[in-house]
Amino acid sequence: MKIRNKLFILIFLSAFILTLNPASLCAHEETPAGQHYTLVDEHNNIIHQTSIKVHVGDEYISEDNSRYEVVEIIGHTARCRYKGKEKMPEINWEKDKNKTAERDILAEKAVPTVSGKNKPTIAVYCTHSDESYVPTDGTESKPGNGGIYDVAEAFVGELRKNGFEVKYSKNNHNPHDINAYSRSRRTAIKLLKENPEIIFDVHRDAVPPQQYQANVEGKEVTKVKLVVGRSNPNSKTNLEFAKRIKTVMDKQKPGLSNGIFIGKGDYNQDLSPRAMLIEVGAHTNDKNDAIEGIKEFANIMPTLLRVEGQGAPPAQKPLSQNREENKSAYSTIIGIIVVLAAAVGGYYLLNQGSAGKRNG
Repeated sequence: MKIRNKLFILIFLSAFILTLNPASLCAHEETPAGQHYTLVDEHNNIIHQTSIKVHVGDEYISEDNSRYEVVEIIGHTARCRYKGKEKMPEINWEKDKNKTAERDILAEKAVPTVSGKNKPTIAVYCTHSDESYVPTDGTESKPGNGGIYDVAEAFVGELRKNGFEVKYSKNNHNPHDINAYSRSRRTAIKLLKENPEIIFDVHRDAVPPQQYQANVEGKEVTKVKLVVGRSNPNSKTNLEFAKRIKTVMDKQKPGLSNGIFIGKGDYNQDLSPRAMLIEVGAHTNDKNDAIEGIKEFANIMPTLLRVEGQGAPPAQKPLSQNREENKSAYSTIIGIIVVLAAAVGGYYLLNQGSAGKRNG
């Protein structure tokens, strides 16, 4: 009986842990403080730097839409293969479909409908509650009260100025460790019950300042990088949405984008095809520049949600529908658990049979 009870406990715990997050085995990892990865091309030219732990198979779409794949990692250097120019979404920037007037939608202060139930909703939260900016905050980490909250609040304020309903969570997800995303997952699920058009997880990077420092429309800002996790069933849709965001950024705010990093993690993006992680500057940048950068980013949202073009991602669906879309991922996990249970059960029965023969 003792062996059987232990086996049942093992199976139960395995099922519980795996169903917490279908990509729990691909958790987000970062380099230790003071270290970062440098991505280089075939000619040893630096193409990007990031504090996210880089793996073979990760990819990066640069500011000029060149796509690279990591093929080898030596220490903290990630050697990349150039894959060509990425095909970006084709967006119809014309407001007038009859083409009687060639009007760029960006030239018209396009704002979403703000009346009644049609008021679009955007959700915002911060997985890493401690992230801060050394030049302004005096430290790179303030547990539970990082400077990243000031950046997120500036984002929220600018979104509201642009006519959006914003659901903002200041939940604390400390400590800043590999399990932070498991804790912030609960926050994301709660926010998704509000059916937002987009849900943003706001971060800052940890690399040299020049990787993010920029001047956009005469303002000193930090760039904004989009991060997509490739270990979730929504990865293709998440990437297409990220490409759409970048296309609008490049058109409306040239120089603001720091590209798209496609990493091994999940980043809770399996919860929604419009879940997006953004990196706003690095710990070495001034927080005020990060605030200006996130405001510029907020100002593209009205255009992003009204542009017309090929392959637009569907509007945000209720969490229950997203779960249906992720059914295949969960089915795979359940299948693994069933196989494990069958194997353990078979092993147990065989041992019981052998014991019976010995006792007989």
